[in-house]
Amino acid sequence: MALFDKIRTKAHEFARVIEWIPPWDSGAPMPQVFSNGHKTFLIYLINEPDPKWDGTYVNMIDNTSETKYPLALVEFSGHTFRFGIANDEVFSGLPLWGKGLEGYAAHIIENSSWIDELKSINKVHPHYNEDRWKDKKHFALLFHDEIFEVIATDYRIETFRTTFGQLASEVAKRMNN
Repeated sequence: MALFDKIRTKAHEFARVIEWIPPWDSGAPMPQVFSNGHKTFLIYLINEPDPKWDGTYVNMIDNTSETKYPLALVEFSGHTFRFGIANDEVFSGLPLWGKGLEGYAAHIIENSSWIDELKSINKVHPHYNEDRWKDKKHFALLFHDEIFEVIATDYRIETFRTTFGQLASEVAKRMNN
């Protein structure tokens, strides 16, 4: 088969927006990532509109303060992740922009080239098993100033009203138990 035919028959990578509850704050989600080689945890500020807000002031978020915020803790059953990458001012330069990727949204990347790359790397292992990859999904979350991507089989979201520091301590306990 000619190279062109192989490229043409290969499924194309694209992003599919998925429902994500609770949604993150679009202005200052303050995402934080923790990983230990078995699981990956993500903390973010939940979008909770201030009913008293009249547009004349800005609420500053300080993740080092003792202020209790509405926070989400996401536990992914996977440990391969990327974080940072780009902010909302350059989203249109992302390879999947125009192929389903949307700003401030959660996605599953279908026909993920990143998963294909990881499979290719792992194929040299003498006990490589293609079946171990069948449930892996490539999640991509586009925040205001960061992008978070993870390869995982699933995730679970919990919500808290606590400080960033207290929730980070809870994550450390979970990673080490």
